[in-house]
Amino acid sequence: MKAESTRVSGGCLCGRVRYEAEVFLQHGYICHCTTCQKSTGQPAEITVLIKPGTLEYLKGEPKYFVTSASGKRGFCAECGSRIVWQATDPQEDWTTNLCVGSLDHPAAAGMACHIYADTRLPWYDPCADLPKFTENDVEAMMEFIRH
Repeated sequence: MKAESTRVSGGCLCGRVRYEAEVFLQHGYICHCTTCQKSTGQPAEITVLIKPGTLEYLKGEPKYFVTSASGKRGFCAECGSRIVWQATDPQEDWTTNLCVGSLDHPAAAGMACHIYADTRLPWYDPCADLPKFTENDVEAMMEFIRH
């Protein structure tokens, strides 16, 4: 990724898991895929990509649940807070991301696009002016997110 990374900290609701990482804070995205909807209990998940190799757990570690061949979702085993989506293939580590709500300062994040917009719930349309990528746009979506 060519964007500048920012050092952030965050953690779960109960404080059992704490982390620091470098993220691409102004290039977040809103994922409308049905797996994100189910796993969060919300209409979408809002995340920021982590600069590979910079995620460090300072206190505790998340418990993981594998949700697809490409990734697993990390959450606090105590309070259930979603923290991270981690790529299972080390070659795809650049796609590992943090949930914006787990950041200590989530208001600092900026959104760049919507992904899997074809499964967006019709009544949920935040940041409507951002680019929208559907499942059929996977290659373009990955290129956009990477830059």
